[in-house]
Amino acid sequence: MREKRKYLYLGLLVVLALVLTSCRGGGINYEPIDGFKKFFWDVLVLPMALLMYGLGKTVAFQYYSLTIVFATIIVRTLAWPIYAKTNDMSLKFELMSPHLRKIEEKYAGKDDPINQQRKQMEMMQLYKKYGIGLGGCLLPFLQLPIFLAFFQTLQRIPLTRGAEFKYDFSFMNGKFFGIDLFSARGELWSYQWWGIVILALLVGVTQIISHILATRRQKKIKQEAQADVPAYRQKQADPMQKQTETMMKFMIYFMTIMMVIFVYQSAAALGLYWLVGNIYSTLQAYIGHLLSRKRKEKLMKRI
Repeated sequence: MREKRKYLYLGLLVVLALVLTSCRGGGINYEPIDGFKKFFWDVLVLPMALLMYGLGKTVAFQYYSLTIVFATIIVRTLAWPIYAKTNDMSLKFELMSPHLRKIEEKYAGKDDPINQQRKQMEMMQLYKKYGIGLGGCLLPFLQLPIFLAFFQTLQRIPLTRGAEFKYDFSFMNGKFFGIDLFSARGELWSYQWWGIVILALLVGVTQIISHILATRRQKKIKQEAQADVPAYRQKQADPMQKQTETMMKFMIYFMTIMMVIFVYQSAAALGLYWLVGNIYSTLQAYIGHLLSRKRKEKLMKRI
Protein backbone atom coordinates (compact mmCIF):
# COMPACT_ATOMS: atom_id res chain seq x y z
CA MET A 1 0.00 0.00 0.00
CA ARG A 2 2.84 2.40 0.74
CA GLU A 3 4.31 1.68 -2.67
CA LYS A 4 0.93 2.39 -4.23
CA ARG A 5 0.65 5.68 -2.38
CA LYS A 6 4.14 6.70 -3.48
CA TYR A 7 3.43 6.02 -7.12
CA LEU A 8 -0.02 7.61 -6.93
CA TYR A 9 1.47 10.86 -5.62
CA LEU A 10 4.19 10.72 -8.25
CA GLY A 11 1.50 10.08 -10.87
CA LEU A 12 -0.39 13.14 -9.65
CA LEU A 13 2.68 15.30 -10.18
CA VAL A 14 3.28 13.82 -13.65
CA VAL A 15 -0.35 14.47 -14.66
CA LEU A 16 -0.13 18.01 -13.30
CA ALA A 17 3.12 18.63 -15.14
CA LEU A 18 1.68 17.31 -18.40
CA VAL A 19 -1.45 19.45 -18.07
CA LEU A 20 0.51 22.60 -17.32
CA THR A 21 3.02 21.87 -20.06
CA SER A 22 0.19 21.50 -22.56
CA CYS A 23 -1.26 24.78 -21.30
CA ARG A 24 2.00 26.64 -21.86
CA GLY A 25 2.99 24.79 -24.99
CA GLY A 26 -0.10 25.55 -27.01
CA GLY A 27 -1.98 22.35 -26.24
CA ILE A 28 -4.80 24.46 -24.81
CA ASN A 29 -5.80 27.72 -26.44
CA TYR A 30 -7.10 30.14 -23.84
CA GLU A 31 -10.36 31.84 -24.66
CA PRO A 32 -12.53 34.39 -22.85
CA ILE A 33 -14.94 33.05 -20.24
CA ASP A 34 -18.17 33.02 -22.20
CA GLY A 35 -20.58 30.13 -21.54
CA PHE A 36 -19.89 26.44 -22.13
CA LYS A 37 -18.06 26.42 -25.44
CA LYS A 38 -15.55 23.85 -24.17
CA PHE A 39 -17.53 21.84 -21.66
CA PHE A 40 -14.66 20.05 -19.89
CA TRP A 41 -12.84 23.28 -19.04
CA ASP A 42 -15.82 25.60 -18.74
CA VAL A 43 -17.60 23.38 -16.22
CA LEU A 44 -14.55 23.92 -13.98
CA VAL A 45 -13.85 27.53 -14.86
CA LEU A 46 -17.30 29.13 -14.86
CA PRO A 47 -18.10 28.50 -11.13
CA MET A 48 -14.67 29.82 -10.16
CA ALA A 49 -15.06 32.84 -12.44
CA LEU A 50 -18.50 33.61 -11.01
CA LEU A 51 -17.08 33.43 -7.48
CA MET A 52 -14.27 35.84 -8.38
CA TYR A 53 -16.65 38.14 -10.26
CA GLY A 54 -18.95 38.32 -7.23
CA LEU A 55 -16.07 38.92 -4.83
CA GLY A 56 -14.65 41.63 -7.08
CA LYS A 57 -17.99 43.43 -7.17
CA THR A 58 -18.46 43.26 -3.40
CA VAL A 59 -15.95 42.58 -0.60
CA ALA A 60 -12.81 42.89 -2.78
CA PHE A 61 -13.69 46.51 -3.71
CA GLN A 62 -12.86 45.85 -7.39
CA TYR A 63 -9.24 44.95 -6.61
CA TYR A 64 -8.04 41.87 -8.50
CA SER A 65 -5.43 41.17 -5.81
CA LEU A 66 -8.02 41.07 -3.01
CA THR A 67 -10.30 38.97 -5.21
CA ILE A 68 -7.55 36.37 -5.64
CA VAL A 69 -6.78 36.36 -1.91
CA PHE A 70 -10.42 35.95 -0.86
CA ALA A 71 -11.16 33.35 -3.54
CA THR A 72 -8.09 31.32 -2.55
CA ILE A 73 -9.07 31.33 1.12
CA ILE A 74 -12.69 30.41 0.37
CA VAL A 75 -11.83 27.58 -2.01
CA ARG A 76 -9.07 26.17 0.22
CA THR A 77 -11.43 26.30 3.21
CA LEU A 78 -14.19 24.49 1.31
CA ALA A 79 -11.63 21.85 0.31
CA TRP A 80 -10.52 21.39 3.95
CA PRO A 81 -12.43 18.07 4.34
CA ILE A 82 -10.18 16.56 1.65
CA TYR A 83 -7.14 17.66 3.65
CA ALA A 84 -8.69 16.29 6.87
CA LYS A 85 -9.35 12.90 5.25
CA THR A 86 -5.80 12.78 3.91
CA ASN A 87 -4.50 13.63 7.39
CA ASP A 88 -6.64 10.83 8.85
CA MET A 89 -5.07 8.44 6.38
CA SER A 90 -1.59 9.52 7.49
CA LEU A 91 -2.53 9.01 11.16
CA LYS A 92 -3.87 5.55 10.38
CA PHE A 93 -0.62 4.65 8.64
CA GLU A 94 1.28 5.94 11.66
CA LEU A 95 -0.78 3.76 14.01
CA MET A 96 -0.52 0.76 11.73
CA SER A 97 3.23 0.99 11.02
CA PRO A 98 4.45 -0.97 14.11
CA HIS A 99 2.11 -3.87 13.29
CA LEU A 100 3.11 -3.72 9.64
CA ARG A 101 6.78 -3.95 10.60
CA LYS A 102 6.06 -7.02 12.75
CA ILE A 103 4.50 -8.76 9.77
CA GLU A 104 7.51 -7.82 7.63
CA GLU A 105 9.87 -9.18 10.28
CA LYS A 106 7.77 -12.33 10.73
CA TYR A 107 8.05 -13.26 7.06
CA ALA A 108 11.56 -11.92 6.43
CA GLY A 109 13.44 -14.39 4.24
CA LYS A 110 10.35 -16.56 3.70
CA ASP A 111 9.91 -16.17 -0.03
CA ASP A 112 8.02 -19.38 -0.77
CA PRO A 113 4.50 -18.98 -2.23
CA ILE A 114 2.67 -20.28 0.86
CA ASN A 115 4.32 -17.85 3.29
CA GLN A 116 3.98 -14.97 0.83
CA GLN A 117 0.27 -15.72 0.54
CA ARG A 118 -0.07 -15.76 4.34
CA LYS A 119 1.81 -12.50 4.53
CA GLN A 120 -0.53 -10.87 2.00
CA MET A 121 -3.57 -12.15 3.90
CA GLU A 122 -2.31 -10.76 7.21
CA MET A 123 -1.51 -7.43 5.61
CA MET A 124 -4.96 -7.26 3.99
CA GLN A 125 -6.56 -7.94 7.37
CA LEU A 126 -4.42 -5.21 8.92
CA TYR A 127 -5.43 -2.68 6.24
CA LYS A 128 -9.07 -3.63 6.74
CA LYS A 129 -8.78 -3.27 10.52
CA TYR A 130 -7.38 0.25 10.20
CA GLY A 131 -9.79 1.24 7.44
CA ILE A 132 -7.12 1.87 4.84
CA GLY A 133 -8.00 1.32 1.21
CA LEU A 134 -6.96 2.45 -2.23
CA GLY A 135 -9.77 5.05 -2.20
CA GLY A 136 -8.04 6.92 0.60
CA CYS A 137 -4.84 7.11 -1.43
CA LEU A 138 -6.78 8.71 -4.27
CA LEU A 139 -7.89 11.66 -2.12
CA PRO A 140 -5.08 13.98 -3.31
CA PHE A 141 -6.40 13.60 -6.87
CA LEU A 142 -9.62 15.33 -5.78
CA GLN A 143 -7.60 18.53 -5.38
CA LEU A 144 -6.51 18.43 -9.02
CA PRO A 145 -9.82 19.75 -10.50
CA ILE A 146 -9.77 22.63 -7.99
CA PHE A 147 -6.27 23.60 -9.02
CA LEU A 148 -7.04 23.29 -12.73
CA ALA A 149 -10.16 25.45 -12.30
CA PHE A 150 -8.17 28.19 -10.58
CA PHE A 151 -5.28 27.94 -13.03
CA GLN A 152 -7.56 28.16 -16.08
CA THR A 153 -9.63 30.97 -14.58
CA LEU A 154 -6.57 33.11 -13.88
CA GLN A 155 -5.35 32.55 -17.44
CA ARG A 156 -8.69 33.47 -19.02
CA ILE A 157 -9.87 36.41 -16.89
CA PRO A 158 -7.43 38.85 -18.61
CA LEU A 159 -9.08 37.86 -21.92
CA THR A 160 -12.58 38.47 -20.55
CA ARG A 161 -12.46 42.24 -20.42
CA GLY A 162 -14.87 44.14 -22.62
CA ALA A 163 -18.53 45.13 -22.84
CA GLU A 164 -19.25 42.23 -25.21
CA PHE A 165 -18.84 39.74 -22.36
CA LYS A 166 -21.61 38.94 -19.90
CA TYR A 167 -19.10 38.79 -17.06
CA ASP A 168 -16.82 41.67 -17.94
CA PHE A 169 -13.76 41.77 -15.65
CA SER A 170 -12.52 45.12 -16.92
CA PHE A 171 -13.91 46.81 -13.79
CA MET A 172 -11.13 45.27 -11.70
CA ASN A 173 -7.99 47.13 -10.69
CA GLY A 174 -5.20 44.74 -11.61
CA LYS A 175 -2.36 46.62 -9.93
CA PHE A 176 -0.55 45.00 -7.00
CA PHE A 177 2.39 47.05 -5.67
CA GLY A 178 2.83 48.35 -9.19
CA ILE A 179 2.71 44.89 -10.79
CA ASP A 180 0.01 44.27 -13.39
CA LEU A 181 -1.62 41.01 -12.30
CA PHE A 182 -3.31 40.66 -15.70
CA SER A 183 0.01 40.61 -17.53
CA ALA A 184 3.02 38.33 -17.87
CA ARG A 185 6.62 39.31 -17.12
CA GLY A 186 7.09 41.64 -20.10
CA GLU A 187 10.49 43.01 -21.07
CA LEU A 188 13.64 41.79 -19.36
CA TRP A 189 14.67 43.87 -16.31
CA SER A 190 11.43 45.87 -16.39
CA TYR A 191 9.47 46.55 -13.19
CA GLN A 192 6.90 43.94 -14.27
CA TRP A 193 9.67 41.40 -14.90
CA TRP A 194 11.22 41.97 -11.48
CA GLY A 195 7.80 41.77 -9.82
CA ILE A 196 7.07 38.35 -11.30
CA VAL A 197 10.59 37.11 -10.51
CA ILE A 198 10.11 38.14 -6.87
CA LEU A 199 6.68 36.48 -6.79
CA ALA A 200 8.17 33.28 -8.25
CA LEU A 201 10.95 33.27 -5.64
CA LEU A 202 8.49 33.90 -2.81
CA VAL A 203 6.36 31.01 -4.05
CA GLY A 204 9.41 28.72 -4.02
CA VAL A 205 10.61 29.91 -0.60
CA THR A 206 7.19 29.54 1.08
CA GLN A 207 6.80 26.07 -0.43
CA ILE A 208 10.18 24.96 0.94
CA ILE A 209 9.49 26.53 4.37
CA SER A 210 6.17 24.71 4.51
CA HIS A 211 7.96 21.42 3.75
CA ILE A 212 10.68 22.07 6.37
CA LEU A 213 8.10 22.85 9.06
CA ALA A 214 6.11 19.72 8.19
CA THR A 215 9.28 17.59 8.37
CA ARG A 216 10.18 19.03 11.77
CA ARG A 217 6.69 18.31 13.09
CA GLN A 218 6.90 14.70 11.90
CA LYS A 219 10.33 14.30 13.45
CA LYS A 220 9.07 15.71 16.75
CA ILE A 221 6.09 13.34 16.74
CA LYS A 222 8.41 10.35 16.21
CA GLN A 223 10.70 11.52 19.02
CA GLU A 224 7.76 11.93 21.41
CA ALA A 225 6.43 8.48 20.49
CA GLN A 226 9.80 6.91 21.40
CA ALA A 227 10.62 9.15 24.36
CA ASP A 228 10.40 6.26 26.85
CA VAL A 229 12.34 3.83 24.66
CA PRO A 230 16.13 3.56 25.17
CA ALA A 231 18.17 4.78 22.21
CA TYR A 232 19.54 1.30 21.41
CA ARG A 233 15.98 -0.10 21.18
CA GLN A 234 14.50 2.68 19.08
CA LYS A 235 13.35 1.48 15.69
CA GLN A 236 15.50 2.78 12.86
CA ALA A 237 14.14 3.58 9.43
CA ASP A 238 14.19 0.52 7.17
CA PRO A 239 15.24 0.71 3.49
CA MET A 240 11.60 1.00 2.33
CA GLN A 241 10.99 3.97 4.65
CA LYS A 242 14.19 5.66 3.50
CA GLN A 243 13.24 5.11 -0.13
CA THR A 244 9.78 6.56 0.50
CA GLU A 245 11.24 9.61 2.29
CA THR A 246 13.67 10.17 -0.57
CA MET A 247 10.87 9.93 -3.11
CA MET A 248 8.71 12.38 -1.15
CA LYS A 249 11.58 14.88 -0.96
CA PHE A 250 12.10 14.55 -4.70
CA MET A 251 8.39 15.15 -5.28
CA ILE A 252 8.37 18.25 -3.06
CA TYR A 253 11.40 19.81 -4.76
CA PHE A 254 10.12 18.84 -8.20
CA MET A 255 6.79 20.52 -7.44
CA THR A 256 8.54 23.61 -6.08
CA ILE A 257 10.72 24.01 -9.17
CA MET A 258 7.69 23.46 -11.39
CA MET A 259 5.70 26.10 -9.51
CA VAL A 260 8.50 28.66 -9.81
CA ILE A 261 8.84 28.04 -13.55
CA PHE A 262 5.13 28.39 -14.23
CA VAL A 263 4.83 31.54 -12.13
CA TYR A 264 7.67 33.01 -14.18
CA GLN A 265 5.98 32.02 -17.44
CA SER A 266 2.41 33.07 -16.54
CA ALA A 267 0.47 36.20 -15.68
CA ALA A 268 1.42 37.66 -12.29
CA ALA A 269 -1.95 36.61 -10.85
CA LEU A 270 -0.81 32.97 -10.74
CA GLY A 271 2.14 33.90 -8.51
CA LEU A 272 -0.11 35.73 -6.06
CA TYR A 273 -2.53 32.80 -6.00
CA TRP A 274 0.21 30.28 -5.25
CA LEU A 275 1.84 32.54 -2.66
CA VAL A 276 -1.43 32.95 -0.75
CA GLY A 277 -2.14 29.24 -1.18
CA ASN A 278 1.26 28.26 0.26
CA ILE A 279 0.80 30.51 3.29
CA TYR A 280 -2.70 29.18 3.85
CA SER A 281 -1.55 25.56 3.46
CA THR A 282 1.21 26.12 6.03
CA LEU A 283 -1.34 27.50 8.50
CA GLN A 284 -3.70 24.65 7.66
CA ALA A 285 -0.98 22.08 8.35
CA TYR A 286 -0.17 23.72 11.70
CA ILE A 287 -3.82 23.67 12.77
CA GLY A 288 -4.04 20.06 11.60
CA HIS A 289 -1.02 19.23 13.75
CA LEU A 290 -2.66 20.78 16.82
CA LEU A 291 -5.80 18.73 16.20
CA SER A 292 -4.02 15.48 15.28
CA ARG A 293 -3.50 14.31 18.84
CA LYS A 294 -7.20 14.44 19.63
CA ARG A 295 -7.98 12.91 16.26
CA LYS A 296 -5.41 10.18 16.90
CA GLU A 297 -7.07 9.31 20.21
CA LYS A 298 -10.44 9.05 18.47
CA LEU A 299 -9.00 6.82 15.77
CA MET A 300 -7.39 4.57 18.38
CA LYS A 301 -10.77 4.13 20.10
CA ARG A 302 -12.42 3.15 16.83
CA ILE A 303 -9.76 0.60 15.95
